[in-house]
Amino acid sequence: MPSPENNSMQGEHLWMPVPDPVMAEVQSHNRGCVAIVTGASKGLGREITLELLRRRVSVIAVARTASKLQELRSEALTAARGHAWYIQCPADVTTDHGIREIEASLSQSGLVLIALVNNAGTINPVASIAKTPMKEWRHQFETNLFSVVDMCQRFLPTLRATRGRIINISSGAAARPYYGWSAYCSSKAALNMVTQSLAAEVPEVMSIAIRPGVMDTDMQEFVREKCREGMKASEHDKFVKMHSEDKLLDPTIPAYVIARIALEGSRDMSGKFYSWDDPQLDRFRSRQDNAYSPTLGSLGVSLVSQTILPPELLFNHPH
Repeated sequence: MPSPENNSMQGEHLWMPVPDPVMAEVQSHNRGCVAIVTGASKGLGREITLELLRRRVSVIAVARTASKLQELRSEALTAARGHAWYIQCPADVTTDHGIREIEASLSQSGLVLIALVNNAGTINPVASIAKTPMKEWRHQFETNLFSVVDMCQRFLPTLRATRGRIINISSGAAARPYYGWSAYCSSKAALNMVTQSLAAEVPEVMSIAIRPGVMDTDMQEFVREKCREGMKASEHDKFVKMHSEDKLLDPTIPAYVIARIALEGSRDMSGKFYSWDDPQLDRFRSRQDNAYSPTLGSLGVSLVSQTILPPELLFNHPH
């Protein structure tokens, strides 16, 4: 693995020194594991990235805008506390070149891929089927569906070997129509079927789709400010009211659940479409998981070893 001081690779590796001897053992265990998170620079993807880093798992953070990834640098370093890599990978997942950049970041990192979180997505266009140009439908599907299929194809061989996990970020709109959201609803419904197909075809890899809820993110701001004309007034007003009454979900909450599933999810979950607050996911919402505490000292056989797997257990861990 490259020296932490070497920042000349395709992705920029950011590192902090181990602050005390108690944490040194964790460094040797967890520097070997990495997750890929797309759409990592803002909203839900940003919070998933930070939560994984807090759990001492390195992250290849993928987003189209390099400056946005750079803005996350300080928080990423604080979250990692010197025990994980934050690898910035500016890339467009809808292009072959972009995915090759992600492959290069993984290859050059020397890390072992254990999770892929397909979070990048768009709600554009918001308009009825009759009024939406096919070019915009294709763009929606390129972003929300075909890029996910491409990412899965590229990284399945590695995830098979590590018995890893794929988390596809879906939506409640996959299960019900919203006026003007036809392209978005359709792309997310198709994503859920891709997830089921992955589970059937690649049983070695846990694959789930998850609805993260109605969150206080840029997407909701876009819906409130730009989408009234393309939506039913009653549906648009519902989102406006949720914002004004402070009922939008803080993205850190579903991000916590998703990060834990990416590291701890069992294969009996594979192929299913969950909501972040489903009763079946209660154990992932519990904050009593001891992700890491310096007072635990050695990893031993604690809950930590179930959450963050040392490389020597990657090929044998139970599901």
